[in-house]
Amino acid sequence: GIQAIRCPAGLFFDIEKQTCDWKEAVKNCKLKNKERKVKPLLYTEEPLCQDGFLACGDSTCIERGLFCNG
Repeated sequence: GIQAIRCPAGLFFDIEKQTCDWKEAVKNCKLKNKERKVKPLLYTEEPLCQDGFLACGDSTCIERGLFCNG
């Protein structure tokens, strides 16, 4: 299900990075929803991205740590 994230005092939630950060660093405070990304291609014949990244169905690469399967 959906989980609420509460940031510590003085920090704001960055919906793009999905982390808490200082107000000056968060440029998307007015957004309520994050655009859904294309699911990663977990199994490919050849690596499509550099080490530590996953290839997505839309030909972009995302950091492995930013992908959450759930």
